[in-house]
Amino acid sequence: MRYALGVFLGALFPGIIFLGAAFIRLAGINETDPLILRSLWNLFTIWFLVCVAMLVVPVIVVRFARRNMLREWVLFEAGGLALFTPMWFLLAAELTGTPMIQVLQLGVEAALPILGEEWRVVGMNIGPVVLVPVLILSVLVGAFLLRPSFIARSGTVGEPAEPKAPKGEAAPPPAPVEKPEAAEPSIESEMPGVTRPVADERTVEELRTFLGEMSVPAATIEAIVKGGIETVTDLVATSAEQLVRLTGIDRRTAEDLHLGVQKKVWFGGI
Repeated sequence: MRYALGVFLGALFPGIIFLGAAFIRLAGINETDPLILRSLWNLFTIWFLVCVAMLVVPVIVVRFARRNMLREWVLFEAGGLALFTPMWFLLAAELTGTPMIQVLQLGVEAALPILGEEWRVVGMNIGPVVLVPVLILSVLVGAFLLRPSFIARSGTVGEPAEPKAPKGEAAPPPAPVEKPEAAEPSIESEMPGVTRPVADERTVEELRTFLGEMSVPAATIEAIVKGGIETVTDLVATSAEQLVRLTGIDRRTAEDLHLGVQKKVWFGGI
């Protein structure tokens, strides 16, 4: 839909330009009064400046209002002018009573107002040697610029704006930033000089026996082993908070277990 609208607007600009010029020229047909002809020429010059402004002003407005669409708008405008100018130009010539074939054979007199000698505005003639190649090249350039693939590749598409909260409603609070958990202290830092033993089936069995002597329930023992604690040394170096997190037992049970392990290790002769 946006592509169709862009092509339509690009085709509309040359239509307005050449139909406006055609009506001014129609008013001068069969007119011989020099003052009226001069007035019509001045009107044509003003219309030429209006057309220039009509092409430039929208670009400036889009530049400040929708900057992300500027390149796309320029492509539509330039492509529309190039592709549809020959059609509107020849149609305007027919409306003024000049056949298309005659225009292509003889060219156009006073086609464009330019500054001449002494800074006077004069009409520039465009002969067929220039006119015909320009019209053909214009169609080719316009067809190239208005290709959907070229517009999609070269046009700038705006990024979606962040959704705004409806009026009267407070904006949602920002998501909390999760702080990384502090690394657990190693056994070397808590117990200097003691190295971590290598866990194997023997150390696991010693741990089971150790906890069984403390009358720890079998389910709690299995939870401790599955939590990654496989030696008595690991159990001693594990705090109550770590036991809760690793095994899922309640905090009170973990604190009692931790205290019992400390007493048995330090005062039980191990």
